[in-house]
Amino acid sequence: MRYTTATIGLAAFLGSTSAHTVFTTLFINDQNQGDGTCVRMPKQGSTSTYPLEDLSSPDMACGRDGATPVAFTCPADAGSKLTFEFREYADLAYGTGSIDPSHKGPCAVYVKQVSDMATTPAAGAGWFKIWDEGYDEAAGKWCTEKLIDNNGLLSVNLPSALPTGYFLVRPELLALHNADKGDPQFYAGCAQVFVSGTTEEPLDVPANNSVSIPGYVGKGEPSVSFNIWTQPLALPYAIPGPEVFNPVLPQSPVQAKVVQAKQTTGAIPSDCILKNANWCGFEVPSYTDEDGCWASSQKCWDQNSNCYDSAPPSGSANCKVWEAKCKGIQDACAAKNFQGPPVYELKAVEAAVPGAIPGAAEVKGTEVQGGAGAAETVAPAVDVQSSTTPVVVATSVAAPSVAAPSVVAAEPSVSATTEAAAQPTAPTGGAAALVISQDGLCGGTTGQTCEGSEFGGCCSASGHCGTTKLHCGCGWQLSKQGRGEMEL
Repeated sequence: MRYTTATIGLAAFLGSTSAHTVFTTLFINDQNQGDGTCVRMPKQGSTSTYPLEDLSSPDMACGRDGATPVAFTCPADAGSKLTFEFREYADLAYGTGSIDPSHKGPCAVYVKQVSDMATTPAAGAGWFKIWDEGYDEAAGKWCTEKLIDNNGLLSVNLPSALPTGYFLVRPELLALHNADKGDPQFYAGCAQVFVSGTTEEPLDVPANNSVSIPGYVGKGEPSVSFNIWTQPLALPYAIPGPEVFNPVLPQSPVQAKVVQAKQTTGAIPSDCILKNANWCGFEVPSYTDEDGCWASSQKCWDQNSNCYDSAPPSGSANCKVWEAKCKGIQDACAAKNFQGPPVYELKAVEAAVPGAIPGAAEVKGTEVQGGAGAAETVAPAVDVQSSTTPVVVATSVAAPSVAAPSVVAAEPSVSATTEAAAQPTAPTGGAAALVISQDGLCGGTTGQTCEGSEFGGCCSASGHCGTTKLHCGCGWQLSKQGRGEMEL
């Protein structure tokens, strides 16, 4: 009897023994993309949570090994909510937690448009900051302390005026516990994101907002030598890097159309039947004889080896799932069952979300249209997990802008400076009041408006909320009843 075995080299993903942190997981509009998926992460598990201490190193851009792209790039619309999960132990093998409470300091998120994920360097010019938070004097907390409160989850909105294209999105933490001794500790990683925006023209970032990483902060500067142990603190604290630049589209009565440029690289294949981080498993060829059976068995084991070899420090749980599939094929071949492959249900393993996903904070925006503008607006926060309590608005509402709707009783945000429940907005001008849609229906006799709902800000002619071209496209207008009508 012929019998084939495969030797699998299992990587040892050891958690760091020190209380540092690493960015492991990306969420888009509260949807978990999977541990490590679309995330550039250090390859060595035992040092993956170590800080970046050389401020002149190219590793400052996307972390250790961050110059190497990963296979997948996650799609997101401009204005989408991104959430980044930080963990003390990348694979949770030694427990949960985000960062040691002593590691107090600011947070920031930077983005950089790249022409090609595979060839455009992460390090260098082209970065700009879309959000930051340092010390909240009202709350008496550093941003990293709020991160701990939110179980390691940090949420921001992508700017609504980002053009269509490929972007690196870089969350950054800075621990200042040893900064006064010349040892500021940065933690940074990058997510690969394909943004669907409203234009394909490059964004004109003002020169004073565009920086090089490394190079945007230097050793000994006040932001990286601040003494957090002196009481009272020598406030205000100056956050490293440039001022925030959050490009938003001008307010308009008609929602701008998304440019439907196709993502050409980095998409997760449609025939992927199991995913572990940036690896995909594909069904082996069907077979009807012994040679075909053993050939497919070997193809399965080859994929399994690639899975373990490519697994990041966040873990290889689904490689183990795939391994069981390969064992099933191998056992069938050994039992002379040469009709296959056998039906095997693959149940993907996914780490539990550590807590409620926080809402994204309000960020002052700069209106742009074909270049940087001067008018400043506020990009509202978004929280998909809104309360079911209706918020009353007037019927004479303006049409929704591309900027995301206001929060309805948002979950606590990493960057929120105060906590307040959303209050009903009183009707104005004596107009009959509508309530924000809680079931996706709008207009007509429903008494509901889409503006501010989790389903999208536009109401279609059929009375459904959404954000697609059919809801908000050419011919859409907001009627006095709060319902979008199509002019045919």
